[in-house]
Amino acid sequence: MASAYSSSTLVNVAEDAEVRLVRLLAETAPKHLLSPSFAEDCQRCIVQGDASGLIRFIVNDSGAICAMLVLEEQEAVSAFSLLTALLDKVRAEEASGLAAALADAVEKTQMEGEAKENMSTRRITLLSVLYNMRVDGRSKCTLLTKMFRLAIPSMLAEDKPLGSLLLEESEAGSLRLTALVDGWNITAEDRRELFKAVASSIPGQLQRQRFRLLLIEGYTDVSETDADGLAAAKDAAVGAIQDPVSLFMQQRSMLSMPAIRALSNSDDTKVLHGLLTVFQEGKLEDYFSFVKANGGDDKVLAPWGLSSEDCVRHMRILSMCSLAVEHEEIPYSSIAQTLQLPSEKEVESWVIAAVSSGLLAAKMDQLQQKVMVERS
Repeated sequence: MASAYSSSTLVNVAEDAEVRLVRLLAETAPKHLLSPSFAEDCQRCIVQGDASGLIRFIVNDSGAICAMLVLEEQEAVSAFSLLTALLDKVRAEEASGLAAALADAVEKTQMEGEAKENMSTRRITLLSVLYNMRVDGRSKCTLLTKMFRLAIPSMLAEDKPLGSLLLEESEAGSLRLTALVDGWNITAEDRRELFKAVASSIPGQLQRQRFRLLLIEGYTDVSETDADGLAAAKDAAVGAIQDPVSLFMQQRSMLSMPAIRALSNSDDTKVLHGLLTVFQEGKLEDYFSFVKANGGDDKVLAPWGLSSEDCVRHMRILSMCSLAVEHEEIPYSSIAQTLQLPSEKEVESWVIAAVSSGLLAAKMDQLQQKVMVERS
């Protein structure tokens, strides 16, 4: 992105690199945002060898931060790398706080008339520099969370750095991101914040649902489930009802999650929890009975944007799979009754649908009018 302001070249290897950094920021910054005493204050810190003071003056000056957002990318990265390198000259107990303040400034300092995509890219680029220079897991997690919050969908494509973290590991089947996080010594809250950021920014219902599940798994007790946890639990419950098949294995233990159990404690979400329970444990007749007992589609489905047609279709597939768990051979008549089909002629199409879902393997004996289950 071309700078709208004057610029000069920063040479990191120069003896007076810090002086050059301050001069560059002062010359490039929007003048109405830069503190009148910015250059003088920074120069005093340089003379006194006060690295922490220098970092603070830069971090607290919105004009100086804006300068790094409007510089040419290579120049901005060089300037920011020099600034982050100053953290090595600060006492360890102070460096973490300064790094966090620097990250906050990069994430939140607003530019007038900024183009979201361009500025998001630049902010993430600068945060990546800080991410690569930090060694403690909690700092890395916080920085990664900020990057995902800033990311737009195109930045999460598989061939992009952030998007590559969302791919599955070839061997274990777990996500690269979760494998990375597992190696950090971070709190459950840090972990939840990261997954919340990913779930909020990632395109695609299936991927969002996967990270909602990771988010709500981070709550270990109903009593600790906060507003974010309840919101995520509601979204995850609705997602599991809208598509109970694609993430069947990941969703099958949802009812035991404290954040999901917390939904049953509120009048606003009690019915949603009950509907999820039917999808997890019941059959089609249980679904119809539950909807009728709780006021019909308008009361049970409409508040959550759920489709009656889709719910019935999914429940028929799940009911077929439940029958396959209970019996190795299933007469067409039993399937037609359980799935409440108008005719046994429709049985085969629903068996095919269930097999296509990947939840069971079965063969049909058309002569004897029965289904032989191979795997369920």
